[in-house]
Amino acid sequence: MYGSKEERKKTQKQSTDILIIIVMANTLDDLLDGAKKKGSELWSNIKSSGKDKLKLGIQKLNDALPDIEKAGFVLVRLDVDIALLPRLFARFKQVHEISSEEKEAILTKTKKNKFLNFILIGLFKAVEIKGEVKIDSMNLEEIELEIGLTPSAKIIFRREERLKLME
Repeated sequence: MYGSKEERKKTQKQSTDILIIIVMANTLDDLLDGAKKKGSELWSNIKSSGKDKLKLGIQKLNDALPDIEKAGFVLVRLDVDIALLPRLFARFKQVHEISSEEKEAILTKTKKNKFLNFILIGLFKAVEIKGEVKIDSMNLEEIELEIGLTPSAKIIFRREERLKLME
């Protein structure tokens, strides 16, 4: 009626194996759901932290503008790179030169503000390089500072004729 003893054992073993597989699948689903939740929380924290760092960087830059202008530069463009590691790309133009003594005084005054000090040092070094590098018919027009995990400075030269065409 129910088959032989061996068939019943085999059926019972198969049923047990199926139950084990179901329990394992449910456990894996629970683990996966937990991992997804943790991953989502982590990503949310990273995004929030990145957004906070961007806002802080923009605020610091905004606060630094009066000292940057005293140093002879104006902010002409700001690009914001929204990514896992956010960055600011601040473009400056030199509007007037200052003496070496004035540079030293500004750097001394801003020494405790590492953010502002980094910007000023980058701008001053770019102007020094401008004096050392001559590119036929090209002038230093802008200095772009990348403010992020790995800060850098870019010196942008342009031809005078091209500038007139762009106006």
